[in-house]
Amino acid sequence: MSARSDELSHELKQTRAATRTYRNVATAREDGYGTMVSPYVPNMGFHFVNPGLVAADADTEVNLSEPPILVYYTTGDYNPGPGDVHDPAHDDDLRLGAVEFAHAETGVAGNVFSDESTSRTLKVSESDGWGPIPGAPLMAVHVWVHRGNPAGVFNPTNPTIE
Repeated sequence: MSARSDELSHELKQTRAATRTYRNVATAREDGYGTMVSPYVPNMGFHFVNPGLVAADADTEVNLSEPPILVYYTTGDYNPGPGDVHDPAHDDDLRLGAVEFAHAETGVAGNVFSDESTSRTLKVSESDGWGPIPGAPLMAVHVWVHRGNPAGVFNPTNPTIE
């Protein structure tokens, strides 16, 4: 393994460890996530946004321990359809799957992780994972650090989530 590969693995572990506390949706809400919650998105889930953590542009340095968006998928008998609004009474039926880093400069990919020269086999590079958020003037990249994604850690969607 190269030093760059070790660096990427370390960064992903750092992000996962720092956001593990947000497996509890109540904790996420207390820390400012959930003031904006997306409708349900198939192969993703609900996006809980902390607007104060969204970077101004692609060049703004971000803290890997403070992603602006947490992505929760559903479990149990909670089966929202595409576009459904989240019912807070079902917070306990949500599981943290991914985090997202976002910035307000549309059309421009960011560079948060050290994946450019990693020896890891990545199905989707970070730069290819960046994309616009529909209905919002933001660019974002999903990072599937809490739920495995056979399509790749930086792939926008996860086929294991309905």
